[in-house]
Amino acid sequence: MDLRTCAPLSLLVGTLSLLGCGSGAGSEDANEDGADEAAQGSDEDETHAGEPDLPPDLPGEEGFDPYPWPEEALTELVDPRIGSGGAGYTVGSMNPGPALPFGMVKAGPDTGIGPVQLGFLNCTGYHAEQTHLWGFSHSRLNGMGVPDYGAVQVTPAVGMSPEAAAVGGARSLFDHADEAALPGYYAATLIEAGVRAELTTGMRAARHRYTFDAPTPEATLVINLAYNPGGALSSASQIEVDLEAGIVRGMSTVQGSYSKRFGGLPTYFAARISKPLAGVGAWTDEGELVDGATSMSGAEIGAWLTVDLSGTDPDDPANSPVVDLDLAISYVSMAEAEANLAELDGADFGATRAAATATWQTELERIRVLGGSDEQRRLFYSALYRTLLTPTVFTEASGQYRGFDGQVHDAGARTYYSDFSLWDTYRTVHPLFNLIQRDRHADMLESLVWMAEQGGDLPKWPLGIGYTGGMVGTSADLVLADAYLRDVVDWDVEAGYAAARLHALEPRPNAGRAGVEGYRTLGWVPSDEHGAAASRTLEFAHADYALGRWAEAMGLSEDAALFGDSAGNWTNLWSPELEFLIGRRADGSFEVEGFDPLVWEDYYSEGTALHYLWAAPHDTAGLAELLGGRAAARARLSAYFEDSKTFLEGPEYSALMPVPYYWQSNEPSLHDAYLFTELGDPSETQRWVAWAREHHYGLDPGGLPGNDDAGTMSAWYLWSAIGLYPLVGGEGYWITAPIFERVELDMGDAEAPERRLAIVAEDAGPGQIYVAAARWNGQELERPWLTWEQLREGGTLRLELDDAPSEFGADPA
Repeated sequence: MDLRTCAPLSLLVGTLSLLGCGSGAGSEDANEDGADEAAQGSDEDETHAGEPDLPPDLPGEEGFDPYPWPEEALTELVDPRIGSGGAGYTVGSMNPGPALPFGMVKAGPDTGIGPVQLGFLNCTGYHAEQTHLWGFSHSRLNGMGVPDYGAVQVTPAVGMSPEAAAVGGARSLFDHADEAALPGYYAATLIEAGVRAELTTGMRAARHRYTFDAPTPEATLVINLAYNPGGALSSASQIEVDLEAGIVRGMSTVQGSYSKRFGGLPTYFAARISKPLAGVGAWTDEGELVDGATSMSGAEIGAWLTVDLSGTDPDDPANSPVVDLDLAISYVSMAEAEANLAELDGADFGATRAAATATWQTELERIRVLGGSDEQRRLFYSALYRTLLTPTVFTEASGQYRGFDGQVHDAGARTYYSDFSLWDTYRTVHPLFNLIQRDRHADMLESLVWMAEQGGDLPKWPLGIGYTGGMVGTSADLVLADAYLRDVVDWDVEAGYAAARLHALEPRPNAGRAGVEGYRTLGWVPSDEHGAAASRTLEFAHADYALGRWAEAMGLSEDAALFGDSAGNWTNLWSPELEFLIGRRADGSFEVEGFDPLVWEDYYSEGTALHYLWAAPHDTAGLAELLGGRAAARARLSAYFEDSKTFLEGPEYSALMPVPYYWQSNEPSLHDAYLFTELGDPSETQRWVAWAREHHYGLDPGGLPGNDDAGTMSAWYLWSAIGLYPLVGGEGYWITAPIFERVELDMGDAEAPERRLAIVAEDAGPGQIYVAAARWNGQELERPWLTWEQLREGGTLRLELDDAPSEFGADPA
């Protein structure tokens, strides 16, 4: 969800009804963390036609070879517009602009309602229901409830005016029905300007193509350096036009909701235009146009470039009124930005687009699926696409990057990444990367270690070149530990462990555990000393569980015992009187006064007592004991889901309302359905996973349950669709019913490039949501659970499905 704000329920509903985006103060304790369209998806669609029958060729079963997958243009199944709309708590915050997997540059459309952007709707610059296209900026956070990035906005126009110098002033009406979006490509028509805009991309440089309706002598590109999404403004900008070299250079310091917390993010750029300039100019902070100016510095500044197209002919492809613009960004210098432009050399627009498509095809092929409906396949590959957009490559083409110490470093043979929404992504995205992005994930983990070495601490929510303090917990602990426990070890494991251990035990200045003193001495974070104290305690306990298992695997027995013991600290929040996990003060008293399990209390982060009752997935047995046994726990969990279904499907529900029961768009809830399996009733897990998948995901712009949160919600869909789900920091994966007849994951890495995981369910189809039996590499499984020890070499999971609950894995005692 990532609203990045923690407030009482009434305040949040009021805030969202005004559609404002929570950006608040920078205090960490303030919890300022703040294609074709179709109907919403259903698991009941017809089976996808035209696929070959399943052969018995299954990796991991003796004598069998890998399945011969047919060639298929997987990029054509992806719709980048999914999640680009929504209202209130269901805003997906996706931008349909082109990007390569984890690309540094993310050029894309910025929209508004006339001259207005609405904070929470425009965190990524775009919303599918807005009427005006403001231009195309070059950096963003996809799927986040945090307005940030949005550097260097370019807008095509005819002529220049003082009005066009204002933020959003060069806007034009556009028709969403006339948009096109595929991986690596976006197009729209600016109606009032009379321009068809197309974008494609490389890793660090984007290519624009503007086709003007008429051969105008004043084809103009307006470059606005003040714009940041959601009403923020950049600062300390400069621009210069080198007429002789035909290069525009500049920089703009982004001041978004998070980046302003560390003083802003200087973003350098270099651009080149495909035709000779007929005119140039710039404007001042006060909006005064200076015709002929080739340089300007200030804050709310920009420039315009004019090309004379009067001699062109729209009917002559060799002389059409087209202007191409290549624009590269850098987080090191203008010189590096100009060097990054070279990645587009020697290729025209079509070739650049084709290369982007090929890159995406390769990445999407890391998971192949057979069967399912057309809608399910589109949902699946669109989700995989979104999952691979973040984090962001921060190394330049030269290998340099700017670290958390503000200095320029050389990444050597590695790639350095930033923009980790760790409180979200540790749950679904990083566990998926442990399977299908193992080599790349090692570089991501090393990037977190370098942040600790250069900045002083492991980050909680690193953006760009600095700490933001976003959200609660120290989720990097879980990411690092889970990767190590899954044999992703090509990174500085010792340094990573030392950094995680440090902030698990001591207060840290940048991004540590607020309230760690009380957590270590009392066994909980005192609610009268820190905000979101109950949530912090629960997050710390889960992290300690992962650290304890990491320490044990490294042979550190004393640390394993230390963290294994504190992994149970969450039980200190148990109020016998209320039978919930609630805030507890330093004197040991519980916050029972005025308690309401449906309200966002100050001692929770983005949730209610009902949500956080289930927030210790590493110790479901311990929770069952507190609740009076497994049967009592199952009854509580069942009521929680039934109440959610009734609430969401009832007449009073509105997207402007937070969901006080199971909430698919809220990270602490994502694992909840799988707890039924831990409590002895895996059929209920399978039932509710299928319900959540069907109810909350669709093919339209509102087709996500809420903010995608750097791929977190999309990765949840992927896990549910293939029939597995991770216990982060634990031993393995829960098994549920896949929606496909066959799934194959490419688990290859440098050590084992041919490693594969096959999941086969020949009777998958509408209504087949229950697992009746399971075999791993030919051996019967007693329960729907697969350990990493079993999975580490790859193999075949074969499932028998049914349309009715089965006794497989049931243990109701």
